[in-house]
Amino acid sequence: MRSGVRFSLLALVVGALVALAAPAMAQAAFGPEKFVAVNCSLTHEACAGSEVELAPGLVYSFPKEPTPTESKEQGYTQAGGRVPFGITDFKVNTVGAFPNEAPDGGVVAHIRTDVAPGLATSPAAVPQCSAAEFHSQEAVPGTGFFLAPECKPETKIGVNKATVYAGPNGVAPGVSDLPLEGNVYNLVQPEKPVARASEFGVALKLPKGLTEHVLKEAFKGSNPTVEKEQYFAHTLIEGNVEWGQEANGTNQGDYHDYFEINVSTALPLLASRLVFYGRSGEGDFITNATRCPGHNTTRLALTSSTGETVTKPYTALVGLEGCGLVPFDPSFALTPATSVQDQPNGFTAEVGIPHNPTETDDSQLKEATITLPEGMTLNPSAAAGLTACSPAEARIHSSVPGVGCAKSSEVGTVSLDVPTLPAGSLKGSIYLGGPESGPITGPPYIIYLDAESQRYGVSVRIKGEVFPNPVTGQVTTVFSENPEQPFTKATLHFKEGALAPIANPLSCGPATSASVFAPFSEQASKGLSSAFTVTGCPATLPFALTQSTQNQATNAGGKTSFTFNLARQDGQQYLSKVSTTLPAGVVGAIPLVTQCAEAEANAGTCPSSSQIGTATVAAGAGPTPFTFSGPVYLTGPYQGAPFGLSVAVPAVAGPFNLGTVVTRATINVDQTTARVTATATLPTIVKGVPVRLKSMSVAVNKQGFLFNPTSCTPLSTDTTLTSTLSASQTLSTALQLGNCGALSFKPSFKAKSGGKTSKKIGASLETTLNLPSGGSNVKSVLVTLPAALPSRLTTLQKACPEATFKANPFSCPSGSFVGGVRANTPALPAKMKGPAILVSHGGAAFPDLDLVLEGNGVRVVLVGNTDIKKGITTTNFASTPDVPVTSITVNLPVGPHSALATFRNLCTTSLVMPTVITGQNGSVTKQKTKIGVTGCGVQIVGHKVIGNAAFITVKTFAAGRISGKGAGLATVFRSLRGASNATRLRVPIARGHHPHKVRLRVGFLPKNRKLGTSAAFVTVTFH
Repeated sequence: MRSGVRFSLLALVVGALVALAAPAMAQAAFGPEKFVAVNCSLTHEACAGSEVELAPGLVYSFPKEPTPTESKEQGYTQAGGRVPFGITDFKVNTVGAFPNEAPDGGVVAHIRTDVAPGLATSPAAVPQCSAAEFHSQEAVPGTGFFLAPECKPETKIGVNKATVYAGPNGVAPGVSDLPLEGNVYNLVQPEKPVARASEFGVALKLPKGLTEHVLKEAFKGSNPTVEKEQYFAHTLIEGNVEWGQEANGTNQGDYHDYFEINVSTALPLLASRLVFYGRSGEGDFITNATRCPGHNTTRLALTSSTGETVTKPYTALVGLEGCGLVPFDPSFALTPATSVQDQPNGFTAEVGIPHNPTETDDSQLKEATITLPEGMTLNPSAAAGLTACSPAEARIHSSVPGVGCAKSSEVGTVSLDVPTLPAGSLKGSIYLGGPESGPITGPPYIIYLDAESQRYGVSVRIKGEVFPNPVTGQVTTVFSENPEQPFTKATLHFKEGALAPIANPLSCGPATSASVFAPFSEQASKGLSSAFTVTGCPATLPFALTQSTQNQATNAGGKTSFTFNLARQDGQQYLSKVSTTLPAGVVGAIPLVTQCAEAEANAGTCPSSSQIGTATVAAGAGPTPFTFSGPVYLTGPYQGAPFGLSVAVPAVAGPFNLGTVVTRATINVDQTTARVTATATLPTIVKGVPVRLKSMSVAVNKQGFLFNPTSCTPLSTDTTLTSTLSASQTLSTALQLGNCGALSFKPSFKAKSGGKTSKKIGASLETTLNLPSGGSNVKSVLVTLPAALPSRLTTLQKACPEATFKANPFSCPSGSFVGGVRANTPALPAKMKGPAILVSHGGAAFPDLDLVLEGNGVRVVLVGNTDIKKGITTTNFASTPDVPVTSITVNLPVGPHSALATFRNLCTTSLVMPTVITGQNGSVTKQKTKIGVTGCGVQIVGHKVIGNAAFITVKTFAAGRISGKGAGLATVFRSLRGASNATRLRVPIARGHHPHKVRLRVGFLPKNRKLGTSAAFVTVTFH
């Protein structure tokens, strides 16, 4: 270049003056005129461009869009291949004719180039030149002149050819456009003020005559050494990654490289051809994407000095090819922090992709699916203190780098090695994800990976979805939104310790993880496995839970509350089913509670009036399981049982609300002992999360609901447990109450029979036992019938066979039904009633008298052992349930199948029944129970005539009025205050009559009209 180039120092420093000096540069169509972005093969460094040489040293480069044929012949389209030359070439809109073109509409101040996703630029693959070696400080302050770089040759990564506008005739007469050329170097990225993934330095060689002229004017020849030095203009290309939706980028929310250049406006830019040597360094400075045909659009954005931005895309005419030649050989390993069974476990999952810089790269990973070993599941213990990171905080597609997740949502760490950055550059955390607002309500559960590098300004954020098997809990995690970029190793480490989010299998042996990796090359997915051995199991997995109970009141009788506890140690088989029988005598006062309807019971939405207690469970592996609690409701009939339970425990833990877990239980009552048994199948998995139950406690504590037994004999709570592996265990916890002697026992026992008897219908007997509340319950009743009321042999012979009775009492032969029974108990809303049935037993001489009581679906059978000696029948109800009963009446009526017979006039016979009633507290009441005979009516027990009057002796059985009359006799009346064995009634001859023989009638009108009137007759003779 001639030394007479017209150029001033002022123009170099204040380039805006140059732009203003050109009238043709009025505001018009600012922006790119042509733009080409291509990858070229090894022999076509000059592809997509053209050059014009006006004179030696004046060689101009311009973009040239290739034809389809040229694209095919010159382009480099091997998917995953190491690109020989990566070229971006553009020219701005201009006015005037070359070589006197000037920018149209404005001066370029900023360039941004967004490359296609999948195309990887790896500054780490090339040695770097330091700022000092690049001579990044101006050699002559204020000039923009820099000394020649001293970068090592291996740091060179390309060349840049630029054309700038030097002003009218600023290069030579008739030449205003100045071509410049220089090398591009891989620089060490600065750490501050803005970290970058890459920084490339362009050193454009300035014409020496131009710089000498400028410096000579500045120094006036006083510093010839400085004036004659070769100088360069510097341009910095700053590279980064667009991961989020950046408005000044593509706004696609994908992951791609972009490069920015702040352009000096001192020399208005006309054109720029940047050629990267893609096989610099180790050979993999630029690598093609691995998807065919892939994304092939590069976007150029030019911004003027006035802030106007104009974009122009370029899409390669030929897409990527040869995906079938792209290797895909991922590796996978899962390493547990502990191999001990049934323990919280932090584990490390490592996925690798080979990376040979001199060969076609392995396909980038499109989707990864990792399935943990069976039994290695989510751990409820981890919920303690845990929070969730919302999508807004995770910023997966946000332009804001990093995440805003709270530390309390962290569940592990992640490190990511990529060939584009030095190993170990990207590190961060794994966070539990949740919805934008509200709790996590179910799968899929979300995790976020955030691998960041503050040093290089890169933030990689990836979403994963966790799908636990709803039946087994086996965990499958899917990463389906992986960036289309290469990586060499991804390491995910989930935190260890008591609150680890994962727990080991219960069973020992090989535990195999499975993984499936899908490549972007659309070839077949690769399945890999990784195994470790679960240890610590005995020869047989134990199932030995512990049980304890607490009874609030230790004294017999009265009201109480009762708590039932189970505990399971780590390593024990998991609990599946519980069947617990309460101590004899621990029963509930059902009338005090509203029985929850079935629909509400299944939904766990019973009213508070149905609540009888609280259930508390601890779930999760390790020493700190998470505790949940909820109400226990009493329900109506359930699964054939007379009553049931609905245990509604909200599965709320940390950021999770998996809904209310409803456990239903049956409540059955033993028909012989009246012991209450509650049976439930427990939930073992909730929305994919195994419960891993460590303990459970059910407290029945509704005020006044439970009755304590009135017996001080040793009692027990007896439980049968079943595991998920079908093992069983029986447990028993003792209950010993005291102060039975302080309980009152004042039973009232009465009996009556009917005076109407015959051989055909036999005799009747009705007994009633009344018992005041608050005292001891009845344990046994022994009665000995009077000889006048023997058992009826023909009826005894019709007793129901034991097997038939056991199968269904109501299927017994009709002849065995000899009466009925009714009882009142505060434990049930309804009165209990049912038949009295004679039941034969093979080894017994006489059949039992069994009383079948039913009410509210509850059946209780009172067994009366019968013995007959010398015609006298003794019946012993030796073991009645320890249940509060206020009254019980047994009625054995007359009829064809009456239980009793008689050969006497009961109305004239004294009937005494020795009775022994024993309380549950050991108190004994003995009495000779007089059997009252009803329905006898009035009786004439004696008569005689004295003079003109008949004297009649009358027996009555109640209070009332007797009368006497007959033909020719006066009618007389007499009132009685009560029953009388001998009351004399005088019946005289009426005035004016002289009868001889008269049939005299004695009538009785009882005070209690329900007893009915009666009459007796006798013939008397007057002399």
